[in-house]
Amino acid sequence: MLHFTPRRRNLLALSLMALLILGGCATYTRQVVLRYDPITTSRFGGGDLYLINAELQPPTASGAWAIGNTKNGDGVMVDTLWSGVSPAGLVQSALHRELSQTGYAVIPAKKAPDMYSKVVEITEATVNVDQITKIPQVDATCTVSVSLTVLKNGTPVRKLHYEAKGSDLAIKDRDRLAETMLRTTMQDLMKQAIPDIVSNLEQ
Repeated sequence: MLHFTPRRRNLLALSLMALLILGGCATYTRQVVLRYDPITTSRFGGGDLYLINAELQPPTASGAWAIGNTKNGDGVMVDTLWSGVSPAGLVQSALHRELSQTGYAVIPAKKAPDMYSKVVEITEATVNVDQITKIPQVDATCTVSVSLTVLKNGTPVRKLHYEAKGSDLAIKDRDRLAETMLRTTMQDLMKQAIPDIVSNLEQ
């Protein structure tokens, strides 16, 4: 039979405390910031390009946007996941980085001048990041979708829609998982969208 000396009891207590801290609610993300890295490496287009985000989705009373939930291992909601930037703003930021990489001089705006030659308008955007926190890991899923209208000389030439989904888990760096999932899922969406956008602008 295992004999628990005072030293062993103290070590056991410390180990249990560490496990509870690692597995508890203190290590999940409450607010997500998109630190976006562009994936476009080729130059396709050029000239000024208006990138329109009319910000049709208002924030909550707190001035932030709810973009997901955190649940415990039993599926019970324990917190809301927030972003200080709207879903359309997150998409606009990623599009700005990518389209600049392709060679355009991107001009973010809420409205384009009449009859402007090249315009991409975000007409709808959703971002959803959900977390499940449990011992010893956090699971996260992310879905990003966007609807766009490409206009040339004031005339709509194509309506586009894209959606990307991703999932992953983390034992270490649990508080970074939601941010990582948002970045990689947004990159997957941009891989779909950028070639189509450029093709329609340059045809």
